[in-house]
Amino acid sequence: SLLAPVVKFSQRPLLIVPAKLVRKTEHDRAKLAKHWTLPQHIRVMSYEWLGRAQAADALEAYKPDFVVLDECHKVKNRHAAVSRRVIRFFSTHPEVKCVALSGTITKRSLHDYAHMLKWCLAPQKTPLPLRHTDLELWADALDERKGSPGEVRRADPGALEIFCNEEEKKIWDHGDKRRAARSAFRRRLIETEGVIASYETPIDATLTLSAVEPPVSEKVEEAFETLRSTWETPDGWPISDGLTLARHARELALGFYYVWDPRPPKHWLDARREWCAFVRKVLKHSHKLDSELQVRRAYAEDPVLKAWQAVKDEFEPNTKPVWLDKSVLDWCAGWAEENKGIIWTEHTCFGEGLRDHGLAYYGKKGEDQQRRTIESHEPGKPMVASMASNAEGRNLQAWSTNLITSFPPGGTLAEQVIGRTHRPGQDADEVTFDVLVTCAEHVGAFWQAWRDASYVQASTGSPQKLLLAGIDMPDADDIASRPGARWNKKT
Repeated sequence: SLLAPVVKFSQRPLLIVPAKLVRKTEHDRAKLAKHWTLPQHIRVMSYEWLGRAQAADALEAYKPDFVVLDECHKVKNRHAAVSRRVIRFFSTHPEVKCVALSGTITKRSLHDYAHMLKWCLAPQKTPLPLRHTDLELWADALDERKGSPGEVRRADPGALEIFCNEEEKKIWDHGDKRRAARSAFRRRLIETEGVIASYETPIDATLTLSAVEPPVSEKVEEAFETLRSTWETPDGWPISDGLTLARHARELALGFYYVWDPRPPKHWLDARREWCAFVRKVLKHSHKLDSELQVRRAYAEDPVLKAWQAVKDEFEPNTKPVWLDKSVLDWCAGWAEENKGIIWTEHTCFGEGLRDHGLAYYGKKGEDQQRRTIESHEPGKPMVASMASNAEGRNLQAWSTNLITSFPPGGTLAEQVIGRTHRPGQDADEVTFDVLVTCAEHVGAFWQAWRDASYVQASTGSPQKLLLAGIDMPDADDIASRPGARWNKKT
């Protein structure tokens, strides 16, 4: 990413990275400058800063002639503020060169990277259709759909058979048309001039993922009974949608749940919900507005905004965890003492709880309370790592033993977490990941991530660690026979 502008003789190069990697990027630039002539005039921005209201015109103001998007999956969501700004910049400056880099460029759809191909390649070179309607048809035929196979009706791959070679046509003729079409598209993609499918250096260490099931207290069992049967949290707060219920289930499985304390009044919540829906609708159809602040300025007189502004200051959200039981937390602390590995956590309060057990917790920006970076942690000593802050760009191959407290419900994040320790430079013979499994949502998240990995490998050719690993994990049939509300979603 630092040498690419040199190759293209760029005068105003721009490198965009995740905010949590800015400090590491500057450190790497100083270290690598001892060996290579790096451009001192390269400007570094973060995706998070570019998404803020004050950065709405930052790209136009700088007018880079060469853009490097490191961890480019950060702009795969076309509706996010930062993505809209980058899209708008390239649409008005098609002459600007772009390099997009990512080890996890797609989660489960062609839409994740179709727009990036247009930035990096000449229009006649892109392996995907340029017309949106055609792209939709391709995506419906090739994408991975969330849920169990067969639950969602799909378009037949149909005319995509034209890309199949003889081997793939045999698969097609045997009835597995989607697998054949994905394989054919993979070849089309990686053989496109300008697309580099970089396969990882072989890693000698084997990889194993195993379910572990610590005991769960009666209080947690009772909380799941309430959650499943009444769609309420243990304190009686109603849950409005399935995503929120799944989020609370993943929390309760670890012994706690998050609440707003105090709970918001109904009229405040209704006004907030209507305003958020209004903002989403405007941003979906606008070509100029990218953020909530811009919508607020553009629609200052709208009655929905006025209704929200009238009650907004009546309540200040304050999120706090409510612990029902800390037996799973204590079990994880015991695991750290025995295994000297990395505990990966989705929840801040769980990481802070383990910190109270004397473990170093690397949260925001990959730093602990003393602002020491995770890379500076002494090898051989256990630690706790936030998945959100440390799944990208960290070199943690000094560790080979891991525990995931709540498996990511998507293949992209799972692949990144596994890749922190199962990577070149790993000296151990085996890299292991113990995975906490204490509810149906944990199991469902794992297998959804596995299906995502299958799609990515089939459609892009990028080897996925989840598919290389030895797996010891219960499946849907295993948990269907188990008693109790933790495992039965239909209670």
